[in-house]
Amino acid sequence: MSYTETMLEYVYDQYCLFYNMEDTLDFIEDEIDFTREKIKDMIQHTIDYNKEQFIKDYNSLVEGFKSKFNFTEIDCKKERIKWPKKSGVYVIWENNDSSLDNLKYVGMTGKFKRDSKGGVVFNSGTFDKRDYRYTPYRFCESIKDGDNRFEFRYGPKGKNEVEQSKIKYQYNAYEKKICYSKLKIHCFHVSDNQREYYTPELLEKEILTKYLKSSGNLPPANNEL
Repeated sequence: MSYTETMLEYVYDQYCLFYNMEDTLDFIEDEIDFTREKIKDMIQHTIDYNKEQFIKDYNSLVEGFKSKFNFTEIDCKKERIKWPKKSGVYVIWENNDSSLDNLKYVGMTGKFKRDSKGGVVFNSGTFDKRDYRYTPYRFCESIKDGDNRFEFRYGPKGKNEVEQSKIKYQYNAYEKKICYSKLKIHCFHVSDNQREYYTPELLEKEILTKYLKSSGNLPPANNEL
């Protein structure tokens, strides 16, 4: 590893302790003989590189699923979303732009569970069942949603699920909202074939983990990993 690469790695490692630019600069400025602006440039370079690497890895994943006809891309309109009758992982993007900053949510549907006879079966919950959720997000497709109809809303304001279920139709029930016409949804189909490499949960966790390592955060509508 070159001197430059070593310094970039060291500086970015310190940033990962804080995930706050100013706090990191305050710390490193006393540790190494670089100007504050130079340190900031090094950190920003690595942040940008990691974001680009995430998109490269993600696009490679998309191409892999497309090659097996296991992928659906939905360009949403101001109407009910037409989900594929499949299970797997769905990734929600804003502005039809696959850049890290526009990734809003990663979720999954479909699980392997043990049945009453002791065997393992696939609970093939399908993508369209996401329409019924109201936390941590909501696809607003009911007439009761009024002016919020055909919006993706997230950041529930209710103290818990019970409270959120009561206020989900209210105009200010969520912190954020995105009109359907600005949404693109990627659906990775994962079947009940146990010989395949991915389960829905493994694929979801892989995407979220790479996102976390690239940005130090989770997509804005995700609350846990």
